[in-house]
Parts: sequence; structure tokens; C-alpha cells
Amino acid sequence: MHIKTLKTVLLLGVAVLISGCETRPEISYDAWQAEQSASAVRYTTNEMVKINLNWSRIGPFSRYDTWLRANAFGGMIDVYGSQTCLGKFVRNDRLLPANGWWELVCPDNSYAAGNFRLTPEGNISATGASVSGEKVSFVLPIPN
Repeated sequence: MHIKTLKTVLLLGVAVLISGCETRPEISYDAWQAEQSASAVRYTTNEMVKINLNWSRIGPFSRYDTWLRANAFGGMIDVYGSQTCLGKFVRNDRLLPANGWWELVCPDNSYAAGNFRLTPEGNISATGASVSGEKVSFVLPIPN
């Protein structure tokens, strides 16, 4: 009797896993661009800042102009390097020090993601990796 129950639970788990994989959204620059254009989220910060970004898909480690739209929960960025890449970041909680996750996608459909923490100075300090395994890091100032 217990083996039959175990088999049923395993089959249900596999079915959920497979259906979850089938409904995962495609990561593409065009899809993100459309999503950002259609977004109705209200942002309290909407300005140009300088990001310190280390990712070869955008250029060598340097400072890049970045259009930042953010609120208390997260935000979106457009990074203007050798190609304009789109990103988003989302806080995991509202406690200090804040932390969360981020993603970046570029027109050549290169993609990177990772985690961040909010520093006492009010910057996002982020680390992660691209799908090709390259380490990616950045510091993004969040104006008051």
C-alpha cells in the first residue's frame, strides 16, 4: 500500500516539474522590451545614474549610463554600453539590509542573473553569472 502511494506522489511530482518547465517564459530581449513598455508600475525614482558593471557582453569593467526606474520593491534598468541591455531587480524582503535578485538581457539575447544586497550607502551591490558561466558584478547607486 505504501509503495503505491509513493509511486503516485512521485508521478505527481514529475508531472508538476514537467508542466513547470513547459510554462517557463522565454528569455529574450524583444519580450523584455515589450514588457517594460507595457508596464504600469509606479516608480518613485526615474533618472539617469552611472553603474559600475563588469560583464563582457556590455563592455570592459567601466561606468555606464543607466536609466533607473525604481520603487521600494524593485525596479528596471537600461544599461547603455556596447549594446543597450535591459534589467530588473526585485527585493526579497523589506528588512534592512535589503537583498534580492536581479536579471539582465541584451539584444544578442545574452543573459545574466544573480543576487544583490543594498549597502549602507544606498547602492545595490550585485554578483551573479551569465548563462555562459562568466562572472557578472555591478554596483548600482539608488538615489533617494
